[in-house]
Amino acid sequence: MTNQAVRRLLWHRYWGVLLVACGLALIGGVRAAINTAILSNKVFLHGAPANDNGVPMLLAIFGMVIILGWFTFMWDNYTNFNHYLLALRATRQQLYQQKLGLFMSTIVISDVLMQGVFLGLVRLLTHYPRAYNLNWGETLRYTISQLMFILALYLLVATIGLWLGQPLASVLVILIFLPSLVFFYDGVLSLSAKLMQVSSIKIDPLHQLNQATWPGFWLVMIGSLVVIIGLYGLNRWASQHLSLKNSGDFLLFPQFRTLFLWLAVIYLSISVGFSGFCTLLLNTVTSQAYDQFPWLQGIIMAIVTAYLTWSIGRWLMYRPDRVLDAFKFKKLS
Repeated sequence: MTNQAVRRLLWHRYWGVLLVACGLALIGGVRAAINTAILSNKVFLHGAPANDNGVPMLLAIFGMVIILGWFTFMWDNYTNFNHYLLALRATRQQLYQQKLGLFMSTIVISDVLMQGVFLGLVRLLTHYPRAYNLNWGETLRYTISQLMFILALYLLVATIGLWLGQPLASVLVILIFLPSLVFFYDGVLSLSAKLMQVSSIKIDPLHQLNQATWPGFWLVMIGSLVVIIGLYGLNRWASQHLSLKNSGDFLLFPQFRTLFLWLAVIYLSISVGFSGFCTLLLNTVTSQAYDQFPWLQGIIMAIVTAYLTWSIGRWLMYRPDRVLDAFKFKKLS
């Protein structure tokens, strides 16, 4: 089966969700242009960097990544369309490469269209007699590095959709994992700063990060490229070893259940117990402000989070029929 035939088949399957993603990006560009035209003092005289586009474009990008990332693999598993795909006279590597190529090219095209709609409408909607002085150097650095970050984020969501076999579980993991990335990073910084006896700002490589400058541009580009290459290779291996008999399981690769469980325990314990989320939760519950990080309360929250994650993970991945036993400190048979 030729690559062209595979692309045509995949387009016939996914054209609806791909067009929805493009439409979402265009709406974000239109809304951002309207907002920027209203606040025209941010655009004229000294130029307008792309990071002044505001919330609408960020929300559109985030929504597009979530939708396309989830649909890439999970939708086929949910509808059993992967049975049909794997029965075709095409290799798994061919199907994997063509599918990712289709979805990632859609993201790139949508982002370019969104930026074009934004710039065009801003110029059209603004009638002030001032020169439109866009700083192309800073804008291109910001936009290109942002696009690389978007592709890395997309592959992260697609990885969850490929490795998890239950649609609702994958949605919950995505909605929990992505927002908590910020808290996990904050927690790692807090623990590292505590061990090194320094301020977390001094060891934060992202402190005052500006993608419009060359150092910030290369930092985001290299970091995103590492994530893209790593996840692409990981998912390529997974697509070649995927077994259809595990389609309804929480984790489609049962040999990695223990590793997945302990990684989830460590990740959520750090995200909840040692980040700003801990302080925010304590402030909300106790109505008390903390001048310094509450390490004792943080350790307690980390232990509770680790226990709950470990128990719920054992229930979902090992014995869904024995809920109570999963919360006990005994081996599940």
